[in-house]
Amino acid sequence: MLKIMILIVILACIGPFFIKGPNGKPLLSLDDFKPDLTATKEELVPSGPTTVYKWQDENGVWQFSSDPADMPGAETMELDGNINTMEAFKAPSKVQRPETRMPSLPSLPGMTTISTEQMDEMMETVNGLQETADQRQEQIRKATGG
Repeated sequence: MLKIMILIVILACIGPFFIKGPNGKPLLSLDDFKPDLTATKEELVPSGPTTVYKWQDENGVWQFSSDPADMPGAETMELDGNINTMEAFKAPSKVQRPETRMPSLPSLPGMTTISTEQMDEMMETVNGLQETADQRQEQIRKATGG
């Protein structure tokens, strides 16, 4: 059983080197694992100062960004070019969702619909009945000494 599992793992690892993709070439090749050494130092390390904006959020935590539009009133900082930066995250705009309405219930024989005002009146009646039941329960408890 162990030999079969080892064989399956080996086939899963080398299979993509032989399985052809939609373009007719294998899914993986040894060239996919070679690092790209064509980038120059100037491309990797920015030259000159980098402008960064900083501000405190509502929780008092300092936030930093390369985009001044992230927070109005942000302080500008100039940093030397020997740093690593990444582009500011652009959050998607909040989408207003349309109001969702409860689906109407099918009408059944003898069933009537009630308005919210009628529902409020019913709840007041139920609460009044509950208070009356609680008072009577208290009276019974006192009468029985329990």
